[in-house]
Amino acid sequence: MTLNDLLTAENVAQYLPLSGHLPSIPGRIINVTHQIPYNIIRSPPTMTPIDNYETHTQQQEEQQQPEPSEQTTKNNPPTPPYSPYNSSFESTTDEEERESIDLFKKMHQHSYQKRSTSASTTTSYPSGAPISKVARHHRRQGTLRVKFHAADWTVVQGRGHGALYAGLQSLSQHWETIHIGWTGPIRVSQSHSKNNNTNNSNGNNTKTTISSESIELKDKQKLEGLLWETGRIVPIFLDDKVSNGHYDGYCKEVLWPLFHYLVWTNATDGRNEKQYWEDYVFVNQQFANTIISHYKKGDIICIQDYHLLLVPEMVRAQIPDAAIGIFIHATFPSSEIFRCLAARNEILKGMASADLVGFQTYSYARHFISSCTRVLGYESTLVGVNANAHQVSVGTFPIGIDIDRVNRFRKQPGVQPKMDAIRSMYTDKKIIIGRDKLDQTKGVLQKLRAFEQFLHDYPEWRNQVVLIQVTTPTTSGNYRLLETKVSELVSQINGMYGSLEFTPVHHYHQDIDRDEYYALLSAADVGLITSVRDGMNTTSFEFIICQHEERHSPLILSEFTGTAGSLSAALMVNPWDSVGVAKAIKEALVMTPEEKLTRHMQLYNHVTAHTASFWAQSFVKQLVSSTEKRSLQSHATPALDLNLLLDTFKKSKKRLMFFDYDGTLTPIVSVPSDARPSKEMLKYLQTLCDDPQNEVWVISGRDQQTLDDWLGSTINNIGFSAEHGCFLKAANATQWTNMLDDVNMNWKHDVTEIFEYYTERTQGSFIEFKKSSITWHYRMADAEYGAFQAKECQNHLENALVSKLPIEILIGKKNIEVRPASINKGEIVKRILAQHANADFIICAGDDKTDEDMFRTLSTARLAHTNSLYSITVGPAEKKTMANWHVKTSHDLIHVLGQMASMK
Repeated sequence: MTLNDLLTAENVAQYLPLSGHLPSIPGRIINVTHQIPYNIIRSPPTMTPIDNYETHTQQQEEQQQPEPSEQTTKNNPPTPPYSPYNSSFESTTDEEERESIDLFKKMHQHSYQKRSTSASTTTSYPSGAPISKVARHHRRQGTLRVKFHAADWTVVQGRGHGALYAGLQSLSQHWETIHIGWTGPIRVSQSHSKNNNTNNSNGNNTKTTISSESIELKDKQKLEGLLWETGRIVPIFLDDKVSNGHYDGYCKEVLWPLFHYLVWTNATDGRNEKQYWEDYVFVNQQFANTIISHYKKGDIICIQDYHLLLVPEMVRAQIPDAAIGIFIHATFPSSEIFRCLAARNEILKGMASADLVGFQTYSYARHFISSCTRVLGYESTLVGVNANAHQVSVGTFPIGIDIDRVNRFRKQPGVQPKMDAIRSMYTDKKIIIGRDKLDQTKGVLQKLRAFEQFLHDYPEWRNQVVLIQVTTPTTSGNYRLLETKVSELVSQINGMYGSLEFTPVHHYHQDIDRDEYYALLSAADVGLITSVRDGMNTTSFEFIICQHEERHSPLILSEFTGTAGSLSAALMVNPWDSVGVAKAIKEALVMTPEEKLTRHMQLYNHVTAHTASFWAQSFVKQLVSSTEKRSLQSHATPALDLNLLLDTFKKSKKRLMFFDYDGTLTPIVSVPSDARPSKEMLKYLQTLCDDPQNEVWVISGRDQQTLDDWLGSTINNIGFSAEHGCFLKAANATQWTNMLDDVNMNWKHDVTEIFEYYTERTQGSFIEFKKSSITWHYRMADAEYGAFQAKECQNHLENALVSKLPIEILIGKKNIEVRPASINKGEIVKRILAQHANADFIICAGDDKTDEDMFRTLSTARLAHTNSLYSITVGPAEKKTMANWHVKTSHDLIHVLGQMASMK
């Protein structure tokens, strides 16, 4: 079967990441997240003891309980999966529904009467929500969060990372899945645990946490059984010290700031960072061990986010053929920032051990590839990175949200009254809303400064617009300092532009409940998001869904958010440009209904099409596609079986022979002009060429004149290909065939300029010009500095030219070559194979990256499954290659030639 037979429309379609059908997976999908999608609570001892677990469960099932209503069943969220045996919808109000604190007492008394201009004034109003002031006299009929009970354990669906868990859960509709993750802090009532750390950040929390070490083995087994029945969940138990060092230490104090361009400014002695790193490695190894213990042949492994960057390499070490993908939900910095990380090599090698690395945006993917080339010296490819012959696909997969879940939430009975209350409080006013975590990356200060600029530049809008800003408290970074700055700026704006009747900025520094949140999004006239660095801001998606039925209000979005590349119909702003943001606010406020609807429908169509389910399935589909191409990837090879080769050679009738020159027929030398052929090699080649059953080709990177002078003038009946397939000269031909007649070579000038730049700065380097390519050699430069400059040069070429011009970069031995992308040695081999379909013995030998094109072509032609193909690489046994045999040196290959020549 030829390559053309394989490249049918049907076969090609299955490799397209977004084609219609779903791939077949022989095993399961192992989803791996830092934490499972449930909160675990240990119940008081007054509940049924663990020892009576089975009896208690049976009694629960036999009790006469009212069936859940049809509406409640419909509202059952798809994330995560649950077992109908032990699940129940609780009628008690969630913790998030507890009474909130009213920050603005004056606003509750009368609309637009005397108010305090200070945004930090706090007065307690337990009967009303902080923004809408709607009293909570009702109780929900049932929470939309799933709870499960079994003996001493209660498992409650978590509230965070809804898009991630929704996407992962959607996979279970098509494939069998399991979910591996840390349990998270296990909480227990104070009456059940006397000597545990109290988690009392809200002042009224009645639960404490219990360390996983204090839980007996039989209790852990019961909890594991409940989680497995609940949603095929495999929990990982971590002791408090290690989990804190991993998450609060390395993840939050080292990786997260760096990934968000917050380079550390405080110098330390490094002891804490060293301990954090050790905890990070330990936790990653725990995850890897759990994956390995549950892995079955045919499974694919999907790892999520920056908490587990070392896991792919750890799993690969034990399961070399595992299908592994890792998706980074956070931003990924440029190589200049990433190089500041002390463990940069370990982190990149861990990620590059996956088959597929996914990011939210193209720029993050490009930064990762650039870091691999600059830090590790890996070669970039058309689809990702070549990590020492392991092909790593790098893709962009923007995450979405669970549309059904958002629609359920925004249509809850408590939302509409709060919407009406908010609109009535600000009658004839335009409402701008913002909801962010209070950290440096969310751009809250930039938003306030831009709103202040808006009120300054457009005085006609004073007393006509209010900004309602909700900031969720955090504990990371310089939280207190940032909180103070925000409060001071709010007070400054209200003091400058407010009055006794009007307060332009209403700042709520607290959590708000879900109904209040969706009411705020639905009632807004403008959504304003000014993040200075954000992975994927799903608030923008929820805003678009909430605006669909009535208002179609415009969205102002920072160009530095991960969603900016997808939501092109939003008003894009640079949050550092206060004047530009102010102008965008004005544009949004005066936008015509027709333009609002047009922009909104474009945004809405994207959000509803690119859901969390779409994201998860696209990632899995691409991962399956990447692993299906493994037969075309490199592998370690055995030493050449010379006796087997000679036996096959002797029995064959028609033989094809392809040989590289430098490093194959002759050893690599410091000065290319010194690599002249030996008399022994010339003698053996001539003997082989004299046999009419043989067709011998030398396929080299050398130019035409060199091949003619060194080989053509001495050997008769031999074919040549010069400059990596750019020129062809068949045996006994007098003229060379130019394969570049229809190829654009205008790129040479740009490449030459870059090579000259690095030649001037790298003593001992030089440029070699050929008709079809340009090569920068640094074998005579200082070894360490030359390698460093080569990485810089490669990165420069890839960023400046490769994405724009039809060229490719070849990383050779102490050189970098640039050539046309459509011409290579593999194309020449394919051309010659087509002319000699009856060949029953093929030998192909080479030593470097350019020769892998020949090996790959032969493998693609499915000749690798027969005994007639001997593709031989020159190098060590552990070298990753597409060849199926190896010899250690070029002298060994010359010996093989001599043995074949002696059998004539």
